[in-house]
Amino acid sequence: MSSLARIDWGYPNDKAISAMNAYGMGDAALNKPEGTVQAAHDSWMAFYNKNQNNRTGVNYEKWKDEVRAEHPEWIEARDWYDKNILDTDGWKNLVKTYKDNITDPSNVKPPAFTDQSDWIDDKIQTGSGFKPPAINPTFKGDTASTSGVAVNTAALKWFAEDVLGSITGAGKILLTTADQVGAIDPRPGAFARAEVLRQAIVGATAQDGGVKGDMKDMLVNMNTALLAVQTALLKMAAEYENLEELNALTTDKLGEIMGDSFKGLDNLSTYGQKIVKTDGN
Repeated sequence: MSSLARIDWGYPNDKAISAMNAYGMGDAALNKPEGTVQAAHDSWMAFYNKNQNNRTGVNYEKWKDEVRAEHPEWIEARDWYDKNILDTDGWKNLVKTYKDNITDPSNVKPPAFTDQSDWIDDKIQTGSGFKPPAINPTFKGDTASTSGVAVNTAALKWFAEDVLGSITGAGKILLTTADQVGAIDPRPGAFARAEVLRQAIVGATAQDGGVKGDMKDMLVNMNTALLAVQTALLKMAAEYENLEELNALTTDKLGEIMGDSFKGLDNLSTYGQKIVKTDGN
């Protein structure tokens, strides 16, 4: 999955169009049956792909003539697509309309009231339950050749196996925390603003995982990235048997060995960008 925070809303790309159901917005705006704008777009694209090699270009009016008799509504739908998706200003207004609708409390219908108690007694101690992984905090390898600075192949193996090995993989803290985050389902109250807050946390649509989805994705991808770092460090330790060889490692060679593990860590910066609002602004 993917969250809304990582969708580029600046131009009409497939992810953004799908997330906001832009074609459905067109159907509603035109008061046409669901799927009309999609069908018009598909028909035009089939015509375009068939005729795009013509030296005279693709004749839009000819496509209209072909569909007018059987599907006159497609012409209006395709014109709507032009004005609201292909046009820069039209696209910006469509995105604004979509975002206003999913964050404005007046447009949110909270679940029906229930008298089932779901509050927590303030006398109950509700700690996070977090237990740090058991990691040997001290490297006990041979440091004599490094004047007390443990940057050698033994240290690389210790960090890869004892440190990274204690937090990555099945049953370890990153993935178990991801499972715990996945189980979060807050119910702050049956009124509109509270429902907006709940949706911001758990997601408003199937394409939007909310803060919860963003956090879960981040933990899973952090696990993947650190496993790649672990593999790269063990490879480095195997290839460089002593400190002298390790110190002679060039920047280019280091980048080659670490490879995609560095990219995986860099990609973690895309998380935590979601903005939560409950006032509709």
